[in-house]
Amino acid sequence: MNSKTRVALVLSLISPFFAEVLSGSTPPLEVLTNPLSFPFLWAYYGAGVLLVREAWIRWGRNYVRLMLLGFVYGIVEEGLVVKSWFNPKWPDLDVFSVYGRVWGVNAVWAVWLTMFHSLMSIAMPIMVVDALYPEFSNETLLGTRGITVTALSFGASAAVFSAFLAQYRPPAVQYSLTILLTVLLLILARKVKRETLFKRGIPRRHPFVYGFTVSFALFFIFTAFPHSSAHPVVPSVLGLLVTLHFYSTPSHLDERRKYALALGFLAFWLVPYDVILEVNGVRGEALLGVVTFAVLAWKLREMEASEPKV
Repeated sequence: MNSKTRVALVLSLISPFFAEVLSGSTPPLEVLTNPLSFPFLWAYYGAGVLLVREAWIRWGRNYVRLMLLGFVYGIVEEGLVVKSWFNPKWPDLDVFSVYGRVWGVNAVWAVWLTMFHSLMSIAMPIMVVDALYPEFSNETLLGTRGITVTALSFGASAAVFSAFLAQYRPPAVQYSLTILLTVLLLILARKVKRETLFKRGIPRRHPFVYGFTVSFALFFIFTAFPHSSAHPVVPSVLGLLVTLHFYSTPSHLDERRKYALALGFLAFWLVPYDVILEVNGVRGEALLGVVTFAVLAWKLREMEASEPKV
């Protein structure tokens, strides 16, 4: 196995591990007791993150572009493949089945999951792998054949998920508009030039704290507001602003601080959130989350130790 293939393999595995296993959507015990669950997730998430990264590198490493490509991925998964945007009985919805449901669309859920996938399924795996393999951070990982195989994996797994996990027929007009939105965002991602949407970033000394704060803020916004009397527009706009500011931050940082930013974002989900899941009966989540965080934090310490002393 050559070096690029190894990096691509690691990236493809990290995406479903972060977005599904460590988020509690596919708990560790389910992965162990259902041996087909993770391979199918890997075929889909892994292919998705690889295709996004290839587009990002070939079109230019711009974090606003990465955000938009992540949005495209999130819309494809939740809107077009599993159709949770539309299905009022989707099992994960809870309060979102009524809060912010308008014109046959679980609108607040759609906004939240689009941002979540952009961050956890796409951006965080890419930023972590950039830190683990800095020599490949500006290089493509797939050739023409690799892109073809990866696209086939993504398409085949998407077809399986759509057929067996999403036996729901969405309204034709809304579904068609979702396809149009996907295409428009993809075009915008290709053409975008701006590397930041906010002139002022964060203090360069505190990227970890900022990343953690963003995670907690998004969790709070989309957990507390739906159970309040706040209009559904409020959490949607607040969450989008937080996400836009987060993606405006990496362009102000060096490589170590970018990794600290990503680690801070992940820290909330890997430690307190996974402990909460464990307390609520999701066995194995706390141990796996804490161990994963410790391994990633060790890499940050290694990067700090290798920096020249001033």
